[in-house]
Amino acid sequence: MPAPQPYWFALKVFYGKASRVEEDFRRAGHDTYLPAIIKALLFVHCTEAELRRYKATHETAMLYYTDPASEDTSRPGRIPDREMEVFRIATTIAATDPGAIYLGSDTARLCRGDRVRVTEGLYKGAEGYVKRIRHARKVLVAIQGVAVVALSNIHPDFLEKID
Repeated sequence: MPAPQPYWFALKVFYGKASRVEEDFRRAGHDTYLPAIIKALLFVHCTEAELRRYKATHETAMLYYTDPASEDTSRPGRIPDREMEVFRIATTIAATDPGAIYLGSDTARLCRGDRVRVTEGLYKGAEGYVKRIRHARKVLVAIQGVAVVALSNIHPDFLEKID
């Protein structure tokens, strides 16, 4: 039987415990990502079983975001590698961009509009949705059901519509 496949999962880490939880997963050999612009959010690449085992013994340190599409409300939400890659690029760059803002958790009202890919410039390769926020056009990059970041200062000529 093949070994269980690792996936990216999003964790809400409770106050002051992010570095400990991140270190625990790193010591166990898992890739992690702690976006600088979003406090208390940690991503970990591991199997679902490993995530559940950690949660069972560290109940007061974190919780995981569940899969909004699953009928099983306790199932951890798997994040596709490509979605994680784009979100990582966007949040890493956004940490140094004064025009980028963190909008909180991803909601349907934030994801209306055309889906686009940035073809040139600082955010080349990012994919998201076009939205007007505070009278300016932004590209929203999201982890479905977890978080959304708004990127600004992207020339319209650098946006390619995705069908």
